[in-house]
Amino acid sequence: MADDLTVIIVALLGGEALDLGVAAVGAQAKTLLVVQRDGRITDWSGAEIGATDRLDIPSKRRRAVELATTSLVALIEDTVIPEPHWASAIAEALSANGAVACGGPVLISGSLPASSRALALSEYGGFGNRKTSQQLSVLPGCNFAFRRDALLSAMDGEGLVDQKVFRELSKVGELVWAPEMAVTFARANPEGARLRTRFDHGRIYGSAESAHAGLARRIGKAGKAILLPPVLTLRSLRQASPAERHSLPTLGWLALQHAAWAAGEFAGSIAGPSRIGLDEWR
Repeated sequence: MADDLTVIIVALLGGEALDLGVAAVGAQAKTLLVVQRDGRITDWSGAEIGATDRLDIPSKRRRAVELATTSLVALIEDTVIPEPHWASAIAEALSANGAVACGGPVLISGSLPASSRALALSEYGGFGNRKTSQQLSVLPGCNFAFRRDALLSAMDGEGLVDQKVFRELSKVGELVWAPEMAVTFARANPEGARLRTRFDHGRIYGSAESAHAGLARRIGKAGKAILLPPVLTLRSLRQASPAERHSLPTLGWLALQHAAWAAGEFAGSIAGPSRIGLDEWR
């Protein structure tokens, strides 16, 4: 077992999905924190050890990292199940000189409904086919791990926001790829697959990218967003398995979700920072 690793499971679904994730982690790591949907943070036994002050995902992640006491922390969601060598792969990857964060493959279960398979493909398709260890600029948000001290220094008041944290960590160390650190996206996520959710997340991203940009740059980013649906769809198709390419429902959902994201990014670029902001990221 990985002794100096705290695994943090962020519950998006709860119930049976969360129970399966807890059981899978229990065979690999001694320390677990579960961030419940209502913001409570519990340990293995279900005892509450803390709570978040906000219910957005970045704040939940940050509070759990603050409560951890080990030098390494890994964060997954209850939509995924870690493979048998997942925890040991994290310990090995973060033992390398200069490594401050690592991530691993996200495999997509063939049993998912089309909308959730399209969601997994659009979010994590690019992380399924990498085979060799290499330095990266981004890591999959449902399967990443960090040196805790470096992560605490990289986070700001908004919490663990992927792109912002990756930029800060890249200034002090390396983000590395761990091929054996694999998880399988195995649970349907109807809420995450909703077009409204994809729009909201696209707006968050567009707002963050344009928050300090001038008018001309914001217009340029909005124009780029208009071109995103075909570009993102073709990129996802290149990363898809033959079965996914031949599934018309999956392809239809994929195109719709990318269009919703692009519409959100366009709105964020034009309107500037979202009025709701990260509260939309549930």
